[in-house]
Amino acid sequence: MDPKLSEPLASNLNMDEALPGPAPENGDGLVKVKEEDPTWEQVCSSLESSSHPQEICRLRFRQFCFQEAPGPREALAQLRELCHQWLRPEMHTKEQIMELLVLEQFLTILPKDLQPFVKTYPLESGEEAVTVLENLETGSGDTGQQTLVKTEEGTAQALAKEKWPHLSLAQRNLCGNSAQETVRSLSLMTEEIVTKDRLFNAKQETSEEIEKGGEASGMPNRGCALQIPCSTPIPTERTVAHLNTVKGHHPGDLWARMHISSLEYAAGDITRKARKKDKARVSELLQGLAFSGDSDVEKDNEPETQPALKKLKVSRFPENSWTKRDIKPNFPSWSALDSGLLNLKSEKLNPVELFELFFDDETFNLIVKETNNYASQKNVSLEVTVQEMRCVFGVLLLSGFMRRPRRGMYWEISDTDQNLVRDAIRRDRFELIFSNLHFADNGHLDQKDKFTKLRPLIKQMNKNFLLYAPLEENYCFDKSMCECFDSDQFLNGKPIRIGYKIWCGTTTQGYLVWFEPYQEESAVKVDEDPDLGLGGNLVMNFADVLLERGQYPYHLCFDSFFTSVKLLSALKKKGVRATGTILENRTEKCPLMNVEHMKKMERGYFDFQVEENKEIILCRWYGDDIISLCSNAVGIEPVSEISCCAADDEEIPQISQPSIVKVYDECKEGVAKMDQIISKYRVRIRSKKWYSVLVSYMIDAAMNNAWHLHRACNPGASLDPLDFWRFVAHFYLEHNADLSE
Repeated sequence: MDPKLSEPLASNLNMDEALPGPAPENGDGLVKVKEEDPTWEQVCSSLESSSHPQEICRLRFRQFCFQEAPGPREALAQLRELCHQWLRPEMHTKEQIMELLVLEQFLTILPKDLQPFVKTYPLESGEEAVTVLENLETGSGDTGQQTLVKTEEGTAQALAKEKWPHLSLAQRNLCGNSAQETVRSLSLMTEEIVTKDRLFNAKQETSEEIEKGGEASGMPNRGCALQIPCSTPIPTERTVAHLNTVKGHHPGDLWARMHISSLEYAAGDITRKARKKDKARVSELLQGLAFSGDSDVEKDNEPETQPALKKLKVSRFPENSWTKRDIKPNFPSWSALDSGLLNLKSEKLNPVELFELFFDDETFNLIVKETNNYASQKNVSLEVTVQEMRCVFGVLLLSGFMRRPRRGMYWEISDTDQNLVRDAIRRDRFELIFSNLHFADNGHLDQKDKFTKLRPLIKQMNKNFLLYAPLEENYCFDKSMCECFDSDQFLNGKPIRIGYKIWCGTTTQGYLVWFEPYQEESAVKVDEDPDLGLGGNLVMNFADVLLERGQYPYHLCFDSFFTSVKLLSALKKKGVRATGTILENRTEKCPLMNVEHMKKMERGYFDFQVEENKEIILCRWYGDDIISLCSNAVGIEPVSEISCCAADDEEIPQISQPSIVKVYDECKEGVAKMDQIISKYRVRIRSKKWYSVLVSYMIDAAMNNAWHLHRACNPGASLDPLDFWRFVAHFYLEHNADLSE
């Protein structure tokens, strides 16, 4: 039987158990009914199956015993958790919590004969309880109850007389009592189900639930008439129709007012905020009740009409099921071998050769071709060569570690580095080439792509970055900034805050694997999912890029801008592991301990929940600060012990740290490490073109990646970044100089 029917029909439970089979042939036989008080387990079961979650939480808190916990600390922690589930401080204000406590005590001190009457109303404050009692004292409460009882009795007698005209008066009274219980149960059931903010067909749904319950149990339903020989069960459709008919005979419509008042509170906001938004919903609920009293008796052959109900919006995603346990990931272990890095080690490449893995001959030829094409369109005789273009790159790299206030000073001051510049290329020639530097054909530009003039170079760089990237298990995805004071984009918390925002996927050490400049309409349109948002689709695209190298169980880490439960579920379907911090409004109603409550706990405390269907864990941990994380691959165990600093910089010895926090801390700094290296020696010379800073950024990223490969190929004997930059710049200026001039 549907649990929704168990509570309103509980009064007939013992009677049904006393009559498991047919009634005796003698209609005057006596029936002995045994009534038993419900146990605590039955009360909890009844409340759990009904719409009283707050009440069951309150009872669990009040009835908790010390013996249920293994020790005093655990008992105190369980009491805190039960109190939190009851009062819900993350949803209620201090005033509302105090009002709930006062209301509970007020109902406790009421006389016992008044308590059952008051508790039938959906009370949320003491003022509402007082209003109910005042109405009772003036007589309106009793009148309403009497009217309801008379209505139910009249309906029951009408049903008994109509369905069992051949029975005696005693038999008819027995059936009438059962029918009266049915009418009362249907009334309560109608009120209970509608107050759950569901529009339903009272006639069809009620009959279907009762019929299904009877068939499943193999015994008479608790809300239906007792099975008397030569009789038929009461059709619930007729019961509701008669109930509506009898209601129409009361001019005051007190029955309707009593139920509609509870509907208004259940369907709307009990604090009377945003009550206007609930008017349409309450109107639909009233239509669903079908209050009509046009005729005293409905004809059997009269077709029943059903008011048109508004279609309910159904969520595309099923309800999440959260439980407190550790995650059980089913990803394969990492066992990939980086053969590409082994080949680079065997080749023993110098810094210039490592840099030209990215700016290779194909890339330089592309730049030379498009630069000459652009100059010819402007009627400028340029005819730049690859050798001259490498000299231009040498000057740009030199500006990263040898800064001058003006560009011309690289040819004016006489020192070793300046002599290299003057011997490599004349200043006017450099200015002419640099002003015409181009990377795409203006005749074939995509107007929807903001960076279409750089798109060929961006694609070439991403292809080469991925080709020589170290094959690692963990990767970081985050935002970076390319400095430009003419941009209106701002990113707080970064060394460069104003410029062009760039989405970056890196290794944990800072090697740039893939990047894409930010624009309102992203040029990346590969299987975009609107439910994942901009950040989620970018992460999915980066995962696809990594999977091009092989179907390995990569592990991505990212911050709260990207993380959502839907994103981690989508990555899991691709076979990609992921961990990230998550915002409160993306936790899919996960019942974690709220932040304010957790601040009162000791450092190292954590709470966690796992979504059963998707096998995704959410964890909230109190370390230096409170953070919330989400993962589809890393859980709580093993828990490690770390040192932590308090607010007054006093070190707290050894606090607990879940595994999910440890893994995220180890992987989250990849983009930050790249930014740190690039910021030291980034190119300083810029042209008047708006995209010149992005060209400089790609040169800096290529130098960063080349240095990371150099360090991986020469462990313990690698150059520092400054020497590495100087080696490449000097090589281009010395070996590409045009001595004929």
